[in-house]
Amino acid sequence: MRSIIPTLTLTAAIAAPALAGISYTFDTDDQGWSVANDGTGFMWDSAIGNNGLGAIRARDIVSGNIWLFSAPTDDLGNLSALYNTSISYDILGITGSHTNLGGDRADIILTGAGLSIGIDAGTQPVNGQWTSASAMVSVDSDWRIISSFSDATLTGSQATQQQIESILADLTGLYIRGEYTNGGDATAIDNVNFVPAPSALALLGLSTVAFRRRR
Repeated sequence: MRSIIPTLTLTAAIAAPALAGISYTFDTDDQGWSVANDGTGFMWDSAIGNNGLGAIRARDIVSGNIWLFSAPTDDLGNLSALYNTSISYDILGITGSHTNLGGDRADIILTGAGLSIGIDAGTQPVNGQWTSASAMVSVDSDWRIISSFSDATLTGSQATQQQIESILADLTGLYIRGEYTNGGDATAIDNVNFVPAPSALALLGLSTVAFRRRR
């Protein structure tokens, strides 16, 4: 399933802004994802997914940059409705120590409107074990300005609500860090979701959620 854009039906007979999201299960293919910076060997793997199906994986060419998984730009654009919603994913360590990279680096990066922001999601891969990570896209979370996209370095400057909203209105990049080792490593990701949190749906009083799937 390439991406999922929910159309929400309200119980109350009032107009409300629609909340749209994107979701990737990688069950049958890579769904248009790729790698950025010094990642190589990108592929869809049918056997290693967290749900027993597929996932995407890549490895480091050890050129000095921090490699990232990159979402397809066709699924981005104006995602303003996703302010104060969650980005979540599962990550698997394949090779590498995943403990000695050092520095203050982003696990998730968003780019757009001439800006790059990132957040430390507070997790790291474990070899042979899937680990879940998530972050709310809100000024209440610790999104910070990225000083160097090539090494995913976070500055001490927290992103403002206006900056986050500007990026979401013209989202050109969604990246998930794959490199956590000072040296060669390989990781995989699965079940990437950028959708309204369950609490947001409950607050809207939703009776049904209908999904339109694009292949």
